[in-house]
Amino acid sequence: MAEMLVIRGGEGQAYRLGNALFKVGGSQTGGRFDFMLMDVEHRAGPPLHVHEVQDDTFYVLSGVLTVQAGEQVVELGPGDFATVPPGVPHTFDNLDATQGAVRVVNLMTPGGYDELFKEWESVSGTPSQEEITSIYARHGAKPVGPPLRDRDVHG
Repeated sequence: MAEMLVIRGGEGQAYRLGNALFKVGGSQTGGRFDFMLMDVEHRAGPPLHVHEVQDDTFYVLSGVLTVQAGEQVVELGPGDFATVPPGVPHTFDNLDATQGAVRVVNLMTPGGYDELFKEWESVSGTPSQEEITSIYARHGAKPVGPPLRDRDVHG
């Protein structure tokens, strides 16, 4: 029988890529899920991307997070929840310069996306678009467009 896994308040694994603290990754959950706490700084979100097999779920703790899924763009505030199924292009960002970092719980199911973050640790310099695409592909994802900050989401 599996043991209970306890990760205390300040514990977890941080990586250079993004402002995510992985409380647990797929390697610790038997591949069932990744659980992250993110502080999304102003205009620091990822490019539009697709996950082959993972649901990407967001729960906002503080601030306003703008989320794009397909062509739909919504603003999520504290207590709001959104989940994006596999195969749907999506991204998120903090587009409000007047707020601090947006605090978000991010749950990926199944787990294992933390391996992309681990691999990114070994990248030095600025990778080419081909290298970026290759890293994403090894972890079941694909960048497919620009980040929200480069798109006029209100026009």
